[in-house]
Amino acid sequence: MPLPKPYYDRDGITIYHGDCKDILPELPKVDTVFSSPPYNQISKRSASGMMKEANHKQLNGYISHEDNMSEDDYGVWMREIFGMCRSICKGIMWINHKTRYRNKVGIHPLQIFPWPFYSEIIWDRGVSITLNAKKYAPSHEYIYGFGTPHYWDRKHDTMMSVWRINPEKNIKRHPCPFPVGIVLPCIESSCPHNGTILDPFMGSGTTLVAAKQLKRKAIGIEIEEKYCEIAVNRLAQSVFQFGGE
Repeated sequence: MPLPKPYYDRDGITIYHGDCKDILPELPKVDTVFSSPPYNQISKRSASGMMKEANHKQLNGYISHEDNMSEDDYGVWMREIFGMCRSICKGIMWINHKTRYRNKVGIHPLQIFPWPFYSEIIWDRGVSITLNAKKYAPSHEYIYGFGTPHYWDRKHDTMMSVWRINPEKNIKRHPCPFPVGIVLPCIESSCPHNGTILDPFMGSGTTLVAAKQLKRKAIGIEIEEKYCEIAVNRLAQSVFQFGGE
């Protein structure tokens, strides 16, 4: 099927409103992928209890789908979508994910994404919303760089591999936005100056904001129209902020 008309297309930044499964096969090659996909933990129902108290943004949930599939179905979906991304990515594909727990057993991201990886980053969030689960409160996530770089700028190598960056708190109307500070160095390190970054789960547009700040081109795909609107508004207000938002 042909590409739909872009929801937004300006200054090298393109947004498609639709299902990434339909749009990805029609896209040209890109240099880098950076995405934080749904974690399969948020239902369409309003949050309650500790989640409600700790993170008001979760109250929005997701509109189009129940983010609570069986783990088998979720794994198949993730591998399908990011397999498509790998097929059009010239270099590194970065995925932000975390260890989740089902029936008291941890599920590590590398159980979902079985591909060889080039780089592992631990995002130290500095906080946790899971303080009553009879385990050390989880306060970190991962960013895995799968594949082999076709470009690498060594500017940020001395950042080491554990990044202390506060979670994003200023984006309203999205349940779990991530901070631009985890995207900027990944893009600057692995995407050339005339390159293009792809995010198949664009959400509130953080990857695109980072691309704009670094003067790279970017393609974002988002199934929720309200999040496309948020991303467009953020792009209009974007200014350079390396450490976060």
